[in-house]
Amino acid sequence: MRHLFIAFILLFSGVLSAQQMAFNFIEVKAKENSEDQIESLFDEFFTDRERKSGGVFLERLRHGRDDGSTHRIVFLWELNNGGFVTQPEESEGDAFWRGIRNHVETWGEARAGRIMNLNPGDEEKNPVIHIWDIKAEDPSAFAKAQQAMVDALPEAFKDRLVAFGTYDVNKPNGASHWALLSGKDMNDHLSLYQDLQTTHSETFMTYIKDRGKATQVKDFIVERLKTFQ
Repeated sequence: MRHLFIAFILLFSGVLSAQQMAFNFIEVKAKENSEDQIESLFDEFFTDRERKSGGVFLERLRHGRDDGSTHRIVFLWELNNGGFVTQPEESEGDAFWRGIRNHVETWGEARAGRIMNLNPGDEEKNPVIHIWDIKAEDPSAFAKAQQAMVDALPEAFKDRLVAFGTYDVNKPNGASHWALLSGKDMNDHLSLYQDLQTTHSETFMTYIKDRGKATQVKDFIVERLKTFQ
């Protein structure tokens, strides 16, 4: 059984300041009209199962998806403190993954890494997440600059998930890091970018300068469907 299914994005308050968080995800191409069944399998297996740390997420891949993949399964945990408080019976886990396999046409890329900066958001208000795969020459400077911009514009980033971290396993096209930002929908994202480049241009340009050299490799959109944490 392919336990690589354990998998990204992420995310809740406070823990990063004390413990290092990690993620692992796999992309899948779901069979046609199978999303509701996959969601039901997640609900049945993960609801009311307390985890030691982190969370599990089911996300729909939207703009920029590769290889026909439609969804991704993401696991987030505190290093050396992952898994369930009470381990499920092996038969339960086998039944869950067997059900998932029945609704997956093909398995895509799997990647893993760590989170260096995180500002939690409200995923019910802002379920659409824009992710940039990048090569960051100075990761510490990038994380500090990202946090400084969020702190300087609290109203612009209110209820938005903002994060930055590493790719450590299976780096996509040589990208060393990623950054992400959540929003309500595509219009909301584009409106924020417009405001950052016009109304808040001074703060935005300070962020660009202070983060150091960063080369964008790719960007894409995911929509958070299910969260268990």
